[in-house]
Amino acid sequence: MLFIAGIIAIVVFTIQVYKTAQGTERNAPLWAALTAVIGVAFQFVIPIVLGIVIAVYYMLTGSTVESIEGDIQLPATMIGVVCLILSIVGMVLVSKHVSKVIDVPVGSVNAPPPPPTFNP
Repeated sequence: MLFIAGIIAIVVFTIQVYKTAQGTERNAPLWAALTAVIGVAFQFVIPIVLGIVIAVYYMLTGSTVESIEGDIQLPATMIGVVCLILSIVGMVLVSKHVSKVIDVPVGSVNAPPPPPTFNP
């Protein structure tokens, strides 16, 4: 269930960041890709790496293969939930950054022309 919720969150945040980035005149494909990479990295890559590290630890301590499956269930679930939360927090932070309107300094491109001068 968490797997499906994680995929849905990645898709929804990526689409929303893309639309928001277009609206604030930012590089929309780059920000959408960054959002997707953050979501995938936190939800899938980091839990897999941590799971492998924990399994190797159990193997080095002399646990049997059958007991590792039962022993790793709770840590794997906790890692999955924590990484899902971190992924959503990361994508929300990207979304908040993209939603900020870029400040245009006074006197820049959109400044009105100087008033006309009349010589009598």
